[in-house]
Amino acid sequence: MHLCRSHCKVLAVLGTCGLACRMRASLHLLTLGLLLTGAQAADPPRQWTSSDGKSKFMGNLVEFSDKEVKIRRSTDFNQYRLPLDKLSKEDQDFIRSLLREKRRDASLKEGQYAEKITGQFAKGVSKQGLNYQLWGSPKLDGTKRYPLVIWLHGSGQSGTDNESQLGGAPKIWTNEDNLAKQPCFLLAPQCPSADIGWKNQVADNLLALIADLTENLPIDPDRLYLTGSSMGGFGTFSIAAKYPGVFAACVPLCGGGDVKNAEILKSTPFWVFHGDKDEMVPVERSRAIVEAVKQAGGERMKYTELAGAGHGITGLVYPRADLHEWLFQQKKAAPSTSSPTN
Repeated sequence: MHLCRSHCKVLAVLGTCGLACRMRASLHLLTLGLLLTGAQAADPPRQWTSSDGKSKFMGNLVEFSDKEVKIRRSTDFNQYRLPLDKLSKEDQDFIRSLLREKRRDASLKEGQYAEKITGQFAKGVSKQGLNYQLWGSPKLDGTKRYPLVIWLHGSGQSGTDNESQLGGAPKIWTNEDNLAKQPCFLLAPQCPSADIGWKNQVADNLLALIADLTENLPIDPDRLYLTGSSMGGFGTFSIAAKYPGVFAACVPLCGGGDVKNAEILKSTPFWVFHGDKDEMVPVERSRAIVEAVKQAGGERMKYTELAGAGHGITGLVYPRADLHEWLFQQKKAAPSTSSPTN
């Protein structure tokens, strides 16, 4: 076995010092061993493959950047620097995923959205031109991943002032009591026109914004929650159908959905709310889509009809502790890796 220079120095010390000196040297050796073991445990070896597929070897990743990697080969512990483009696509994707997570770890302080993470709602305009307000706490741990709640407002809050969409309802998610139990980010986009609604290009722009936030903040992509009231309730159903598999759960209030989308929607957890005295959006709109999903075999569609309640039910629904408990328990299931049966 080859000894490094620091090990040799320690052995020399052992031969010339007294008991106390030898004890200190032994502790130094032990510390070196623990550090090495800890580093190896934190970074297990993996198989690396060249870009042409001809060369493969086992090794530990020591350093990485978007240009090159430093790898310690398992067979002889020699370290090599390799350009990233000399590795296979799988290895390049692996490094890029590490770079992405490293960037997201630091995103609360130095990312492109860092200035908006203040503990207050902060205004912004997406790359596609969609107005929004974003809430996030600078006290969050950037190395953890948090849910994102997306609030879709009703028709009366449409426009371009980037103010009206808050309207009181979203703020329940960011009060101290709820955040102490379920810390999260909250996104409140503004639909530019009630005539357009939460569909077509507006829906596409919203999904692009959600993707960008998820890429550049410590947001858990498996815990994206979509909710809205009235026009936002309709939008919750339509966006969930247009982008299946994106949202971990949906909570539409006093809205409705196209029953033709029942098959698409049945795999997503929903909790639907509607007042039975709603004079603006008939309660039958929610009843119909809930029943259609159940007829399609859906077993994840919860429905609560509020006796005596009219159209304005956000103040009745959003403070519910059971809703918060249910919603934040929802997480997208990992794709199945089992082989199909014949």
